[in-house]
Order: sequence, then C-alpha cells, then structure tokens
Amino acid sequence: MNSTEKQSYDLISFLWKNKNPLITIGIIALVASSIVSLLMDEKFQSTVTLYPAKTSSVTFNEVITEDQSVSKFGENEEAEQMLQILESSSIRSKIIDKFNLIKHYEIDLQSKYINTDLTKTYLENINFKRNNNGAVLITVLDKSPDTAALIANEIASLFDNTKNAMIHERALTDFKIKEEKLDKITAQMQNLRDTMSKLSSLGVVTNDAYRALTEGYVNSKDSEIKKSFKTKMNMTEKYGSLLKSFQVKVEFLSERLATMEASYEQAESDATSYLSHKFIVEKAYPAEKKAYPIRWLIVILSTFSAVLLAIVGILVKNQIELLKD
Repeated sequence: MNSTEKQSYDLISFLWKNKNPLITIGIIALVASSIVSLLMDEKFQSTVTLYPAKTSSVTFNEVITEDQSVSKFGENEEAEQMLQILESSSIRSKIIDKFNLIKHYEIDLQSKYINTDLTKTYLENINFKRNNNGAVLITVLDKSPDTAALIANEIASLFDNTKNAMIHERALTDFKIKEEKLDKITAQMQNLRDTMSKLSSLGVVTNDAYRALTEGYVNSKDSEIKKSFKTKMNMTEKYGSLLKSFQVKVEFLSERLATMEASYEQAESDATSYLSHKFIVEKAYPAEKKAYPIRWLIVILSTFSAVLLAIVGILVKNQIELLKD
C-alpha cells in the first residue's frame, strides 16, 4: 500500500470511527439551518440597466464633433461619474424620505445610531455597479417586489435631477457673468452710436462722404448749397477723426458681441436646460420570484461547514490527547 492509499484509508477509518458524532452534528446543523432559512425574510430583486450620456449640455457650435452629440453613449469616465452621483447622500436622502425607509426597514428609533443603522441597511439592500458591457446597474432588494421596482426606478429618475442641479449651480454663475459682460458691451455700443448720431446731426460725415462733399462744393453753383457743404466739411475736419475712432470701436465691439452672444447662449442653455443624462436600457419591474434567501444553498453550506468544523475539532482533540500520553 502506497502513501496516498494509506492516507485515504486512514481518513475513511477516522470518519467511520467518528461517524456517530459527525452524523449527529450534521443532522443538528441541517435542522437548525433549515429553521433559520425559513425564518429569514424573503426579498425580491429589481434592476434598472442604464448607460450615461457622453455630453451634459447642448452645444451651440456650428460644427459638432461626435463627442458633443447628445445621442452618444458615455464611456468609463461618464460611468464612474454616474456611479458617484447614484451613491451620493443627496439621492439617498430623497429615497429615504419618499419611501419612509426608517419605518420600512424597521429601524430602532431608540437607537443612538439611527442614521448609521439606516445607512447600513440602505446599502445592504441597494447596490450600484457596472457590468462587463459597461452598463450601470441599479439593483434593489426588498420584501415587497413592487417597492423594490419603485425604488430602483425612482433612483434612476433622481440621477437626472441631481446632475442637472449640480450643473445648474455651477453654470448659473457663469451665465450671470457672461450676461453682465454682454449687457456692458451692448450699453457701450449704444452710447457710441448715440454719440455718432449727434455728430452726424452736426454735419460730421465719414471719409467717403467727405470726398463727395468736396466734389459737390467745387462743382456746385448754388451759394446756399455751397455754404451747407462748407459747414459740413468744416465740422468733419474738426470732428471727423473722432467719428472714425467711434466707428472703429463699434466694429470691434460688434465682433466681441457676436462672440459673446454665442457664448451667452451656451451658458444660458447650461444654466436653464433640463437634459436627460442617461439612456435607460431596461426599467425595473416587480419580480415574480424571490431572490433571497436561497434556502437550499444556506442549508447545504451550513451543514457542510458544521461537519467540517466537527472533523477539525475531533482531530485537534485527538492530537491533544496524544500529546498528553
């Protein structure tokens, strides 16, 4: 008999010798685990499957790249951002309040750690993760299949509200700054145009008009017309350079205004638009079968573990007795 066969024989011999206590322990574990599994609350599972959108705003650029399209699915970065928002205390608080989870989860109101107990129970029943395809899963376990589905769908809905609120809070400041700049440029342009209108009413004209005046003055035979032309020519010689400088400023401000208006429209959209930042692949529905507990698995693992611990315990006991001898 080789060493492997001898070891196998010794093991079988050991198990046979101690079959009575092992069988007894196995039966006790079987009965106890069966009772415990039957006493455990049944829970039903509902899951929402969704993908994040690539962009969080509508772009006003004339040329839109693929990454700026609102129809493009997000990738790793957007998925991680989605998970962070889904796990945020903001969404958790709203779900707790809406579904009265303190009462629903039977949290002890006399406990010193109500919030800790509530958060722990919440995280035990509500889970967020990514699957192998990069989709984000919102999984909810609950004693009620309807409640599980309602909570999962509500969390998915709150994602858009929460992300929009975060974007608007930041974008609103940017929008107000750009609005003030736009109003300032518009006011400057209006002041310049008003001044240019006053100069024009005094007879000040542009360079092209001044050349026409000069030709008219030289060719005109009417003294009154010549006098009028001369007055305008004199005013232009005196204030023409000022009018020209105002024209240059207006052109410069017009270009700035055109640029600012596009930027302003983008900021206004970011501050006021309510976009969906997700693609829902599958909504949550009430489950027809329980997901937890898996009673047969609990019974088998508990019985096996108990018998295995009993074997180890007997081996340790025998070893101690040998050392004493």
